[in-house]
Amino acid sequence: MNNFKEYRLRANLSQMQLAEKLHVSQACVSRWENTNSYPEVETGRKLSSLLHITLDELYDNEDKYGSFEIPVYQRMTSSGKPTNCTKAGSRLFLSYREMEMLYPRTHKEKENPEITRDLFFGFYYDGEEMKPVIRKDSVNVIFRSDKIFSGAIHLISLNDEDCHLARLTRFPHSVLVTTDIENGDSYEIKESKLNANALKIFGVVVQSRNSFLL
Repeated sequence: MNNFKEYRLRANLSQMQLAEKLHVSQACVSRWENTNSYPEVETGRKLSSLLHITLDELYDNEDKYGSFEIPVYQRMTSSGKPTNCTKAGSRLFLSYREMEMLYPRTHKEKENPEITRDLFFGFYYDGEEMKPVIRKDSVNVIFRSDKIFSGAIHLISLNDEDCHLARLTRFPHSVLVTTDIENGDSYEIKESKLNANALKIFGVVVQSRNSFLL
């Protein structure tokens, strides 16, 4: 656990705050940071969730590819121009193993797909909750694609407006866009308007993480 302190600081947690979330003493967290002891696996799972890392990263079982920092955006225009998220603690890291897991299955059908960090970016969402998938103040991992993954949450632009998250459901001659999953607020875009570029797709959400900012 050589990088444990770095992970804790990245998550904006003090030793005491982390100890309280895990119902352990601050001294216990300090021992982990000094590698004088190690948490049991069940506690390790809770730690990996709180620190937004994998168990392999927590226990220094990194694969040979290591981890990569992925850009996090808080805004994107209809042309795809992003604005970096400047909120404290909004950094996102993915290991190669995680990228393999998050890579959409339909794309895996391609022969020997090349998986790189450029295929992913983070999008900070501060709108109303899109239960049960997207929480307010969440960092969402986006796989770059202009394709529709029917039933999934996408990052889209409608009628040249700034990008936002919405669920897309594909039908033979139209696409149903749902912006409020809980209340079922949705509208239909006909095939003719799709061809007129009324809907632009910049990616699909492959993972939604609890906010780094809480």
